[in-house]
Amino acid sequence: MNQARKTIAALKARELLKELNILEPDEIEVDLIAAYKNAPVRYEPLKGMDGRIVREGDAAIITVNSAITYEGQKRFVIAHELGHFFLHPKTRQLESVNQEQTTNWSDRQEIEEYEANLFAAELLMPSDMLGQMIKGQQPSFDLIDSLQKDFRTTLTATAVQFVLNTKEECAIVASSGRQRLWFILSPGFSFFMQADSYIHGLSCATEVGPNKRAARSSKVEADYWLEGYRGQHKAYITEDARYFPALNRSLSLLWIHDMI
Repeated sequence: MNQARKTIAALKARELLKELNILEPDEIEVDLIAAYKNAPVRYEPLKGMDGRIVREGDAAIITVNSAITYEGQKRFVIAHELGHFFLHPKTRQLESVNQEQTTNWSDRQEIEEYEANLFAAELLMPSDMLGQMIKGQQPSFDLIDSLQKDFRTTLTATAVQFVLNTKEECAIVASSGRQRLWFILSPGFSFFMQADSYIHGLSCATEVGPNKRAARSSKVEADYWLEGYRGQHKAYITEDARYFPALNRSLSLLWIHDMI
């Protein structure tokens, strides 16, 4: 995906936050932001989708599936549709989104959906706010849990935004059925992910599942995830994994530290 388009997506969200003089996480009331921008939000039953935007000119209506009870998911759906509203005014007059799209951070998905996710993550978890909150903090899902509560968004989006803003060398990897689905690298990541998308059987990602939702180890062999470490059995990284039953998917937070 074109890096310039990624940058523009996040920049548009920052411009909106600056316009509204939003400085604290609890000021990010995404439904009020949408209403202010002439894109009011309503809640109705929707079949096969989490949200929808219908646009005409500079106005729109965002509809969120009333069956969604998770606040973080509702907020991300609204922010995602606002992303289409600001980023794709000529191509997205009628747009719907489902949970698969809002939790998919693969460059292989439709570029407009990826951009809308980037916009939503930056709008709900601004880099300047997040950067101050994670400064000097060790990467972990416990930290991401705390950030999720502060910003009231989804764990997947929070994990992605954390990795995009941390100074540590980190990656977030989604997997299902022993297959890697997608991964996001931190800006300073200087390693290469394994070319093979098959997940190693001794990784924390394969340890979690319906009967065990979380696993963490600071002695995961680097070769399980990274190229160039075959046979180096004392080269370790930290892996922190969570399982999401609703998605039948796990997320692994990889942290490369001085043990490697």
